[in-house]
Amino acid sequence: PVDDIRRMNDLVYERVPKYALQYGPTQGDPGFIDLMKKRLEKVKGINPEGNDILVTTGSQNILTLTPMTLCDDGDIVLCEEFTYMGALSCMRGMLAEPYGVKVDEDGINLDALEEACKKLGSKVKYLYLIPNFQNPMGVTIPVEKRKAIYDLACKYDFMILEDDPYGELRYKGEPVPAIKSFDKEGRVLYACSFSKILASGIRLGYVCAPKEVIGKMTALKGNLDSGSPVS
Repeated sequence: PVDDIRRMNDLVYERVPKYALQYGPTQGDPGFIDLMKKRLEKVKGINPEGNDILVTTGSQNILTLTPMTLCDDGDIVLCEEFTYMGALSCMRGMLAEPYGVKVDEDGINLDALEEACKKLGSKVKYLYLIPNFQNPMGVTIPVEKRKAIYDLACKYDFMILEDDPYGELRYKGEPVPAIKSFDKEGRVLYACSFSKILASGIRLGYVCAPKEVIGKMTALKGNLDSGSPVS
């Protein structure tokens, strides 16, 4: 929608040109963060209480910041046995080790996931999942399996990075609740991007996570880019 995007840009430079052309806050524009909290609660059922949002340069930024925040050298990140190569590169770049878990027609195999947790123990720091229209397999995890995955995270004490760049590309059927929507222990980081539903060149993404985690990610992000874009 080139004309619509042009009009929105024009409005920004008419109303707040100095703000738009200066360095932005590291965490992101406060107005945008507030809008995303309201949208996540309405569309995804994610309670903003206890959580905060960090605005990022697309979701790829999040895939780097998560192992940077949660992992030490040699720690393990569980993931689906076939997954997004860009995420694996980010894990390895932060000296974390991805560990592939078998995937069935309805998503990651629960028995294999639990066996990996027993085998690897406290070295597992988080599970990386693409629960909607998984890349590259196209699998969507049903709600009961999502709840079971979350229960395993609680049982074996690891975090979940729920990467959802494709969730709003659904053309039929009903949306499946986000894993983050039933997170009671502050274990889930919900990552989303506007690259697939608006324009990838805008490089706009965000992560919703417990406030403590967002605080640490924001501090690290400041070392990478000196602030998020505001226009």
